[in-house]
Amino acid sequence: MLGKKTIPQWKIDEVNHLVELLNQHKNIAVINVSRMNDKQIQFMRKLLRGKAILRMSKKSLQQMAIEKYAKKSKKKNLDELANNIPGQASLLFSNLNIFEIKKIFQENEWMVPAKPNEITPVDIWVPAGDTGLPTGQVISELNMTLRLPTLIKNDTIWVREDTRTHKAGDLIDVKQAAVLKKLGITPLESLIKIYAAWADGEIISNELLYLDMEGFQQDIASCYFAAQRLAIELGILDKETIEPMIQKAHREALALLFEMPIFAEDMMDEYIKKAVLNANIINDKLLGEPSQAKEGDAKTKKDEPEDDSDGSPGIGGLFG
Repeated sequence: MLGKKTIPQWKIDEVNHLVELLNQHKNIAVINVSRMNDKQIQFMRKLLRGKAILRMSKKSLQQMAIEKYAKKSKKKNLDELANNIPGQASLLFSNLNIFEIKKIFQENEWMVPAKPNEITPVDIWVPAGDTGLPTGQVISELNMTLRLPTLIKNDTIWVREDTRTHKAGDLIDVKQAAVLKKLGITPLESLIKIYAAWADGEIISNELLYLDMEGFQQDIASCYFAAQRLAIELGILDKETIEPMIQKAHREALALLFEMPIFAEDMMDEYIKKAVLNANIINDKLLGEPSQAKEGDAKTKKDEPEDDSDGSPGIGGLFG
């Protein structure tokens, strides 16, 4: 008969520690660290110091801790969080809003070396100057692998001029990636991304976290104004439509008043503009000449001398 398998104490301690962190923080984020190196993880810890705690553990222990905490706290959606943990992940514990954490990550991109056997999304350049590398076999690597123009100066290898080693879309092979790394070339931008998140009982999806907020706001504004226009046309009165409906009624009342034989002193300018416009139309039809005065030029016409040298009554004759 097989004896009961004993769980190592360090695993029990780790699960208990994770449960304690869950008790102390309202928000949890899952960070996929499978493509991060130690330097990047240390950078992330430094970035979050005093704001969040980053804990690296095995996936099975993370899931056990979340399950244990869910049974104790009775909080919902923790099972969904546990199911969204990838193979190599770190749990981030914080009382900061998850969107604030995301903003911190977005504002702190760093540059990383090119990956071997991957397509580069950008042009890769090696700048002119001292590489700091001593003379020896490495010079042949620079010349043969990356085709860099080099020279020896003060016992170190120098690159004679800025050189593009790869265009965007080129494949970087293993040797090229190794030499670029040796030169300290870090051409690729890297951004820490939250894989999944749980905020005090609610799952925040990756799609929501990285939603294009500017485009979303524009869509909301477009929908709002479309709905407002429809409500105005249907005569639906509420706090969102009352002001534009009053403005519309005012414009329509003015237009109606303008067509009726009623004189309103505060519309004098509009009457003059309409008279000039009508006079221009009549002038065009009677004389076949293009109008000289435009709508809005009425105030200058009365000051211009009339030219009756051709014997025609002209536009002035229409008004006596």
